[in-house]
Amino acid sequence: MKNFLRDIYKFCLIGGGFLTILLVAYLIFDPFYVVKEYDDFSSKITSGNKDYISTTIFLRNYRKENYDSYILGSSRTVAFQHSAWQKHLPDSSTIFTYDAYSETIYGIYKKIKLIDSLGLKLNNVLIIVEKDETFMTENNSKGYLFIKHPVLSGENFYKFHWEFLKSYLTPKFLFCYYSRLIWGKYSPFMLGVIEPFKTKITPVSNETQWVELDQMLAESVTEYYKKMNHLFPVRDGVFRTETKPKISAKQKKMLHEIKSIFNKHNTHYRFVISPLYQQVKFNKTDLDILKSIFGSAYVYDFSGINDLTKPKTNYYEFSHYRPKVGEQIMQRIYR
Repeated sequence: MKNFLRDIYKFCLIGGGFLTILLVAYLIFDPFYVVKEYDDFSSKITSGNKDYISTTIFLRNYRKENYDSYILGSSRTVAFQHSAWQKHLPDSSTIFTYDAYSETIYGIYKKIKLIDSLGLKLNNVLIIVEKDETFMTENNSKGYLFIKHPVLSGENFYKFHWEFLKSYLTPKFLFCYYSRLIWGKYSPFMLGVIEPFKTKITPVSNETQWVELDQMLAESVTEYYKKMNHLFPVRDGVFRTETKPKISAKQKKMLHEIKSIFNKHNTHYRFVISPLYQQVKFNKTDLDILKSIFGSAYVYDFSGINDLTKPKTNYYEFSHYRPKVGEQIMQRIYR
């Protein structure tokens, strides 16, 4: 019995010591960029949490910058670069991209409410809507990539940080993260944990640019699509539409509140339904709801099979379309 208790004690001592090392390393390396403050998030190794990054940059700079124009949506907002949007706005406009990974209407709603509560102007707003993400939940998102900043959600900071700590302590994350940290190289097994390509996040306007992929495309479009071919599923060209409506009663209420805030600010707004590679048409019932609340003249549906979704070269991969597509969209919706 003594030997058994001694073994248990040793096991707990070793396990506790190992856990302590991991926790200290977590505080030192801050793999999700939620513990320390950063002037620039461009050099991050992991994807981090873009909602947290965006809100951190916004809260740090809004008093000085007096933002008045916003691009809201998921990581697909990368297609809507500030230089292209600025051409359609007054010269004095100050743009901020307030995006989040797999952004939802809940997140967009909370961001607009925050901006309004701080007394900032909402002169111009461009909202990017996705058939597969925008209306997938009516509450705070789950998971370290998607959970909302506590300032937006109103939830406990401890609950927020626990989401990251849980993910950090998984074997896959630990192996991928420290392999990348020690060896300095990306390997395919790290997909989903480590950023495979370099990106740039501007420290004030929060605009994201996929600099490494853009460089590869600039060097050779042909070679890029040869290398990335495995990221483009074969399409059959058959017309399909999203059959089941997704906008719930609670989400509809959020949309009406957003419209009320826009009315208060006399906001010039546009809604863009993304031209996704899968070419599935946005649900008509959901489209009619958006048009009934915000007006048919301000909701633009680019989903389905069309001139933007047909060319493979309009996409980085199956999920994200390129800035040249975003520029074409803006030219059409601001005529």
